[in-house]
Amino acid sequence: MSTGQVANGLRARQAELARTAVLDAVIEALEHGELDELTMPQVAKAAGLSLRTLYRYFPSREELLHAAGAEIQARLALPIGIGAPEDIVTTFWSASERLAHAPELARALVRTTAGRAAHAPTRSARVEAIHAALEPLVDDLPGDRARQVAGVIAHLCSSTAWVTISDESHLDPVDARQGVRWALTVLLDALRAEQSTTTEEKTR
Repeated sequence: MSTGQVANGLRARQAELARTAVLDAVIEALEHGELDELTMPQVAKAAGLSLRTLYRYFPSREELLHAAGAEIQARLALPIGIGAPEDIVTTFWSASERLAHAPELARALVRTTAGRAAHAPTRSARVEAIHAALEPLVDDLPGDRARQVAGVIAHLCSSTAWVTISDESHLDPVDARQGVRWALTVLLDALRAEQSTTTEEKTR
């Protein structure tokens, strides 16, 4: 291996360590409810980097927050893709269970401006996957109703739903998650029954 290759490898390793330190600092701040007030200089200080180095890796606060959101998704292995309507409930339960192990972080992603910004790209992809998975069940519904149903199910299949229910109704997070899972199951079963009835009427 040449000297240049060694130097390149060292720089890549240093860059990886620096990025990890920055994302650790942001996630730590999120968990402690400080991120809405956290500035780029504060992030640099917490990560042990110069402000110039921080901007080299993350040119804006928005990019930094989005990267932090992607890191949270990766570390917790939060599911995004959904293959079929029946996967909606199972992936909701899996994602909510993983987030429930980090309750302050889950709350920050829902309650803080910065947390919502961090979570936005992942959430957007998740909503798109939910809408796609629902297509077989809503194809025969009028356009407005199909969008309404998909919107309600997408909302329920989120950390926003169970965290808000837990806080506002003073429910244990497990009870809140179980309640949302029940509601999703009822809605999906009702859609399947309606689809079955529509199909029978068409074949008469």
